[in-house]
Amino acid sequence: MAALFSNDTRRTAFANILLELGFAAMCGKPLVIIKSKNAEAPSDLTRTDWIDYDQTNRSGFISKLGQAVNEINAFADFERMKLEVALEADRMDCAIAFERTRKAFLLTGDTTYVDHAQTILDRLNEANEQAQIDDLHRARDEVRLFIKQAASG
Repeated sequence: MAALFSNDTRRTAFANILLELGFAAMCGKPLVIIKSKNAEAPSDLTRTDWIDYDQTNRSGFISKLGQAVNEINAFADFERMKLEVALEADRMDCAIAFERTRKAFLLTGDTTYVDHAQTILDRLNEANEQAQIDDLHRARDEVRLFIKQAASG
């Protein structure tokens, strides 16, 4: 997710920008914040990294933006690798595997992670249906919800 603001951004618009940034961060979405060179960051963002856009140094901006995208891609690759290990485990920790699936999906939007979620759900369903273990039922419900939401677009 990218957030953009400049010295021309209305102060009242910052509240919406910050709300959306907070929601995206809470959901685990990667954030890239871009501001114009002369824009003053609101106090909520003073300790946050951002990329300055300077019309006189376009190549520097493109380089920094590319670096941010590369870092997000590297993080996504790391999450994918951790997920593969979790999925291959003889005794899968379904909660951890699902968390890794969710993170990887949020980082990439790759729908193959919906298939991985289905694999996790299948493993959960293999557990004794008669077992009165709340964690199993909660995990099944969370994975089912993720599959429906991710598959719907």
